[in-house]
Order: sequence, then structure tokens, then C-alpha cells
Amino acid sequence: MSETRSKRQIPLWLTLSIMANLLLVGLVAGMLLRGQPAGPAPDGMRGQRPPMLEGASHEDRVLVRRMMMEAFRSAENEVEQRRAARVALGEALQIDPYDREAVRRAFVGLRTSDEAVHSEIHETLVDRLDELGIEQRKALAEMLSREPGDHRRRKGRGFDREDASPED
Repeated sequence: MSETRSKRQIPLWLTLSIMANLLLVGLVAGMLLRGQPAGPAPDGMRGQRPPMLEGASHEDRVLVRRMMMEAFRSAENEVEQRRAARVALGEALQIDPYDREAVRRAFVGLRTSDEAVHSEIHETLVDRLDELGIEQRKALAEMLSREPGDHRRRKGRGFDREDASPED
């Protein structure tokens, strides 16, 4: 009696292809699941909570976020002027031969536009901060007293080392 059973084997290339596709699907699924916030953020605000909001109630967080978004929206015109100042700086840097005075004027324009953006945001916040309680204002004061990026230094990334050089 002869055996008529088929000995079908899966080719090696097909096995490798399936494994690679499964790995890719797993990576994409992991990124999508990890990247989703815990809940919907008010007014499109996404990302991690600022440190000042960690212990706050949901209502307080929503209030502060709305306040900050309003302050940023109030400076839209100034932000557009700052973009134009950055473009002007880029153009000045590309002049050949190098024009020191053009670059200096472009940096002055950038500083002026930066100041206008910050001024508008700050004025809007001044008009709204009376809506916060003393604890929220204390937390905001503590957050604003730090330099941008201070939270990275506290996490031990080495930015605060005195002996660190740009090559490290």
C-alpha cells in the first residue's frame, strides 16, 4: 500500500514574512494603545498634565486648561508676527556675503516679537487668574518659578551636571 498523504510544508520565506508582519502589527498596535490619553482633553488640549495640575480636581484642571488655551489664542496675531520674524532671521542668515547688521536687526525683530507674544499671553492670564483659588495660584506660582525644562533635569538626564559638556 502506498501512502497518498500530502507532505505540504510552508516555505521558509512565507514563514519569515508572516513573522515580520506580525511584529510590525504588534509594534503599531502598541504605539497606538500607549499614545492614547486616559480621557478626552478639553478644547483639544492633549499631552501629559503639567505638574501644577497633578493633585487638582477634574474641574480645576479643565478651568486651568481653558484659561491657558484662551491666553494662547489671544496671542495668535503676535505668534504670526513672530513666525515672520523667524523667516526674516533665516533670510538674513543666508545673505552672502554675511551681513552682520541685517542679522542683528533680525534678532532684534525676533526679540521684539517674542516679547509681544509673552506680553499678550501674560495680560490675558492676569485678567483671568482671579478665577483660581489660592491653592491653584500657589501651584501656578511654583510652576512658573522654574525654568523651562527643569523637570527633565530632576529626572536625572544629566542636564544639571556642572561637569557635563556638549559632547557628553
